[in-house]
Amino acid sequence: MKTESRILNVAILLNAKLDWGRNIMNGILAYAQEVGPWKVWIRRDAPNQFNHLPENWEGDGVIARVSSETLAKELTEHGIPYVNVDDNPLPNLPAPSFLTDDKAGTEMAAEFFIEKGFRTIALVGSIQKPTNLHYINSFKQALSNHNMPCHFFEITPNWTDAQPKLCAWLQQLPKPAGLLCLGINGTSRIVNLCNDLGISVPHDIAILASNDDQIGCHSCFPPLSGIISPTEQIGYRAAEKLHRLMLGEPMKPETFYIPPPSIVERLSTDTLAVKDPRLVKAMQFIKKHAFEPITMNDILKVVPMSRRSLERRFSEVFKHTPNNEIRRLRMNRAKELLAETDLPMADIAEACGYSSYNYLSHAFRNATGISPSAYRKQFR
Repeated sequence: MKTESRILNVAILLNAKLDWGRNIMNGILAYAQEVGPWKVWIRRDAPNQFNHLPENWEGDGVIARVSSETLAKELTEHGIPYVNVDDNPLPNLPAPSFLTDDKAGTEMAAEFFIEKGFRTIALVGSIQKPTNLHYINSFKQALSNHNMPCHFFEITPNWTDAQPKLCAWLQQLPKPAGLLCLGINGTSRIVNLCNDLGISVPHDIAILASNDDQIGCHSCFPPLSGIISPTEQIGYRAAEKLHRLMLGEPMKPETFYIPPPSIVERLSTDTLAVKDPRLVKAMQFIKKHAFEPITMNDILKVVPMSRRSLERRFSEVFKHTPNNEIRRLRMNRAKELLAETDLPMADIAEACGYSSYNYLSHAFRNATGISPSAYRKQFR
């Protein structure tokens, strides 16, 4: 592979009005700052879809949502190295694509609801795009792995026509229920519908958005929980790949899947679908003190019952033991801090309830198969 000393000219064909595009762009620019300088072409009033290359632009590489046949044709005709970041890539695209790992995201969502004690779990989404259909099937499979059915409502493109049937479906859905919604705009509409119908969110229906958009998630009440998209990682990895292509690596059709790092929980899912007040009290205590050096004895002081009975009942409802719940919360916190902060490893260990980095590293490897430093490198 050849080396390059001159300034490379890169076009980013993305709409940065929403978090999705803006965060991908942040990841691209972060990589460019590390290896650059790059001369970057960006259009501030960018459309949702680019159909052509920038007029009179001559450059070395492109990162784009390649969702237009005309754009794909122009890129091929000009022989420009490019990387696709559109979640619904065109078929037979002769270039690499970096996408969200929806299978990992739906497994995360399924476990999120199951661990809250829900036995009715549902999904609302459209099947108009292949990626949406894959997402829906992945969520159904994730629930099936836990021997749980998925209640599904298909949204048609015309919300006005779909609304009466959707209202009836929401009212008839067995409650309490956990509901995953595909697409942030549709999710906030469903929260508003529930409010109009007198359905309590989150106590009747806890609602989780398939992605976490800061504006969209706070545009309704209660504000929405969401699955954090790995968009900055997608942008960074796409830029890293494009750099290699611009230096002479052969371009070929490859797809790289980046898993979502975690779920950010807000009021729309702040509930437990559990009738036993002792279990509710135990779970509330664990959530409040998980990052402290607590033990089963501390939990039993709050919930006076035998250890064996508590562990048995807890496992029946939440599908794991109280100690496993503590480890889960600590791991989620560690992943969040590793991915989103520059805190030293010792500080992260302390913030997650571990007495030293060695204890954190051992627990993290057991849970994920990789070291904390490797995880941070993957997501930063």
